Amino acid sequence: MAKVNKRLAVLVGCNYPNTQYELHGCINDVVAMKDVLVKRFGFDPTNIELLTDASAATGEGPSLMVLPTGENIKAALSKMVSQAEAGDVLYFHYSGHGTRIPKPAHLFGHDEAIVPCDFNLITDVDFRQLINQLTKGASFTILSDSCHSGGLIDKEKEQIGPSTYRAASPLSYKAKNVPFESILEHLTTLTGINTSDV
Repeated sequence: MAKVNKRLAVLVGCNYPNTQYELHGCINDVVAMKDVLVKRFGFDPTNIELLTDASAATGEGPSLMVLPTGENIKAALSKMVSQAEAGDVLYFHYSGHGTRIPKPAHLFGHDEAIVPCDFNLITDVDFRQLINQLTKGASFTILSDSCHSGGLIDKEKEQIGPSTYRAASPLSYKAKNVPFESILEHLTTLTGINTSDV
């Protein structure tokens, strides 16, 4: 009997409710993507991990809901990569804020990062380390709907295709960017530690 290749996904939606960085629609994005993965691409719903901060807005929601903290996202991604075998399909979808971390000594002068709901950044270096652990022959697609997402895998050529949709009139939207200085200020408030060594 032929081996059946697994299809595994981690979907993360951060709306940052009740913060000055609140977004609307990021959770809807990943809920809709889960539906597409199941109905269109044959993913088993039990092989899709969904992390959202939906319950943070009301204090309600499933008690087993996993918040998209930096630690939880990294754990979900590590678990997915560790389960992968040759021929498996892995998919990571992130919808939320992105940022750039100033790194003057870095070739490009900065690192890109996603901003989990606890502001515990996951950088392009973290993603590179994750990709380096991937089993040969497995495929891994990363889709990040966030600012500064073009370089989210350190030392990887940016792969950004042309837009296929042109609006009849300009769309208004809220940028998915939190300035690094604001993240530091927020973390200093939470931890009492004032350092830019991320």
